[in-house]
Amino acid sequence: LYWALLLDLTIFSMRISAFLLVCGRVLSEIGLFLLALVFLIICFSTSVSSLNHGLKDFGSIEKGALSLFQVALVMYPTSNFTALRNEPWVLAAVAIFVVLVSIFLLNLLVAQLNQAYQAVFQDMQGYARL
Repeated sequence: LYWALLLDLTIFSMRISAFLLVCGRVLSEIGLFLLALVFLIICFSTSVSSLNHGLKDFGSIEKGALSLFQVALVMYPTSNFTALRNEPWVLAAVAIFVVLVSIFLLNLLVAQLNQAYQAVFQDMQGYARL
């Protein structure tokens, strides 16, 4: 609550007020990125759980979603990747997921943040004065 009250002190500095404005506009883009990540996790976890395999980490939709979330955050245990080698279809799905998240979504996030900053930058000082 006190931190929210500190935001009112941004009126004393134009730079801080403009920075706060930019952060507010960019936060929505980060939310869109997280929504796309959740969508990919749910899609891939449902498809992997429907395959016929013997992996416990991808046995149900919930376990698969948790495992894919760990893979996306590079927190998945490396010892579990040896079990993935025995299931080629699951390994292919996880590899496609990693490529989509690490290359496509992260590049999309950079492009979104760049475009949002460019859109706000032109009127940043004027909005900050308001």
